[in-house]
Amino acid sequence: MILLEVMNPLDAFSYAFFLRALAVVGILSLILPIVGVRLAGKGFSMIADTLSHTSLAGIAIGLLCGGLPMLWAIIFSVVASAIIEFIRRKFPKYAEISLAIILSFSLGLTGILGNFASSSRFESYLFGSLFTVSDQQLLVLGIVCAAAIVYEILFYRSNMLLSYNEDEAKASGKRVVLLSLLDTIVTSLVVAVASNTIGSLLVSSFISIPVACALKVGKSNLATNIFAIVFSAVSSAIGLFLAYTFSLHVGGVIVMVNIFVLIVLLVANGIASLKGRSKK
Repeated sequence: MILLEVMNPLDAFSYAFFLRALAVVGILSLILPIVGVRLAGKGFSMIADTLSHTSLAGIAIGLLCGGLPMLWAIIFSVVASAIIEFIRRKFPKYAEISLAIILSFSLGLTGILGNFASSSRFESYLFGSLFTVSDQQLLVLGIVCAAAIVYEILFYRSNMLLSYNEDEAKASGKRVVLLSLLDTIVTSLVVAVASNTIGSLLVSSFISIPVACALKVGKSNLATNIFAIVFSAVSSAIGLFLAYTFSLHVGGVIVMVNIFVLIVLLVANGIASLKGRSKK
């Protein structure tokens, strides 16, 4: 029989670790959905999963070298993003093959290095732990995500055109190759720092599920971005309080809340479609 330790959710605000976790999910709920919408438009959503596993290989090296795991995760993710873009250009009709190649390499390298790294510390990076985020991690996360948000604002129109019609972007004089490379590098930076807080195995779900929810209600690119941010922020906040109240794993609870919201939207959409057909 499993017994849950129930805490008073109102006490959460008196703890520094909870406030740091709340700040982290606030930052990630702003940038990850924006990145997710852009990736969904390009049909390249699985790059987040690939880069998160790549960052895990960097973390393993950082643990072995005694250096900063987050720094190594960033380095590996940026290098991997450049290689992904290079391979993608070599196989334009089979872009996803670049993800399979880098993902295979990352998993193989992580499997080897994981045997030499401290098992307890290494496993903590798999699923993350928002309640143990340090001030240093929060600072790096804030800086990287602030830079990414500035990038998204400055290149909003170019990225939107690039995501939905690369040929038109090229015809309009956009430097498609450079923009795509920059786009992939920014994504890799965000995924790397996110992986260090919410866990490498969960980061792709934080990117894709709120976007899937937003695609059901958003009627334009801007509306989809706004809805994705709202769904992500609300689900993350609810998940955070539930995890604290019942002493559960934060990342896992947030993912399940996101899944629940998606199911509700799909059911509601299905009911609405049936009602529309019956009226006809």
